[in-house]
Amino acid sequence: MQTGYQALNQLLSKNYINKELSREKPPQKIHPKQKLKKNLRRYRIQHKVRFNKPFLRFWYRYIYPNEELIYANEIDTLISLILDDLENFVSLTFEELSMELLKERFKKIKSIGSYWDQKVELDILVELENENKIVGECKWKNSKICKKTLTSLQKKCAIAKIEANYFALFSKSGFSNELLKNKDPNILLFDLEDFKEWSEEEVYKKKEKIPYSHEF
Repeated sequence: MQTGYQALNQLLSKNYINKELSREKPPQKIHPKQKLKKNLRRYRIQHKVRFNKPFLRFWYRYIYPNEELIYANEIDTLISLILDDLENFVSLTFEELSMELLKERFKKIKSIGSYWDQKVELDILVELENENKIVGECKWKNSKICKKTLTSLQKKCAIAKIEANYFALFSKSGFSNELLKNKDPNILLFDLEDFKEWSEEEVYKKKEKIPYSHEF
């Protein structure tokens, strides 16, 4: 345990990783004399640490733990191992890029990051300066996002008691016709075309992706 803390502190000091603080609120008493249940008294909010760069995450996920394969010249085995897990690796990078895209679209952001607590985990939670909230779900899958994903996201918000004003869905493979036909301005859909156009020299802004009936 001590060795783990030492390694963690060393990585933090070298700026290889950063700590993402949980935005979960501690258990609240209804009135001052109330005694919390034993499991709630023992509960400790957990924070996360993440590598600052995708390369470092790639290195410590695949290369460093499997360096014996490189020394043994078993490169094909290593490549196969990486390809079998690559979708999981790319998913986190896709979440990070989705947050950057939201930063470009919505200028008045107070905080942005993921959210997790005892019961649910959200890919993206954005708090705007006007107190509105955007909740996002990212899917790096070879299948279209359907309404079921939106419904699940809405249920997670209800469980976490987060009153989301806007729901943003990010998809590698597009969306179902039902979602595409949805006219709700508070449901925002982003696919790879948005990222492609955003990455070009002149930043792309598609107005219909922004709920323009509200001031941001």
